[in-house]
Amino acid sequence: MRVVSHQPSAFSRFFASLRACAVAPLLASLPLCFLASSLSAQSVLTGTVRADSTGRPLPGVEVIIVGSQYRTVTDGSGRYWLPLLPAGRRLALFRSVGFRPVQEWVVLGSADTVWANAMLVSQTVRLDSIVVTASPDQPRGLGLEAFEERRRLGFGRFIDSATLRRNEHVPLVQMLGRLQGIEFARVPGEKGQIAAKSARRHDGPCFMQVILDGVVLYRSVAPAGVQINALSGINPPTDLQMFSVASLAAVEVYRGAAETPIEFGGSGAGCGTVVLWTRRQ
Repeated sequence: MRVVSHQPSAFSRFFASLRACAVAPLLASLPLCFLASSLSAQSVLTGTVRADSTGRPLPGVEVIIVGSQYRTVTDGSGRYWLPLLPAGRRLALFRSVGFRPVQEWVVLGSADTVWANAMLVSQTVRLDSIVVTASPDQPRGLGLEAFEERRRLGFGRFIDSATLRRNEHVPLVQMLGRLQGIEFARVPGEKGQIAAKSARRHDGPCFMQVILDGVVLYRSVAPAGVQINALSGINPPTDLQMFSVASLAAVEVYRGAAETPIEFGGSGAGCGTVVLWTRRQ
């Protein structure tokens, strides 16, 4: 069997090459045609954003095509440029801090440039009122209710009700004598009366003022060298022997003006202060 192979003639080969040259440019131009067709359907949105009150251009205003990823901001002259937008009816949003946002409908045609200028009105941002719900620190009390608070401050000497109940048979002068910085002396001109005096003063008797339930019984206001007795016209120091430990709820002793709280201080606290609180019935 003979196998016959047909070889194309030179004439056939010439016409085939002509057809290839004619078709090749058409095929090569197809992507460009599709690209041109796609670009021809894109639109551009541009314009200027100004302040409504002054007309000055507003830089940094955000311009958004609502419902899409297209967005930009205005430049220093208030201009913006949004290219490659699909044709159709779109909602443009203009917003900036300190101004009310503005929305504007724009109709974009194929291969169209649409101008949309916006005027923003300034808006004062009103913040919610601050409501304070915490309670302020309560001022320190002046009476027996502030006994523990004054003791926590660390000034003075304190005898609480528990200690007093265990020592109801002990004279008050003896209990106070256990505290440092306090001494006792007989009141000049007063028979048998014993008053507390400061152990820090050595220039003569310096009797401590005495306060009972917030009422000053004795204040050391006598000048140096003045004789204190019933005939001198000056109240003598308080005799501490007249107080029963069983009748007291608490005792505070401050050895000088520096230790004495302001509610018990004043000109009479220089020699110290003894504060007595009686038991409530």
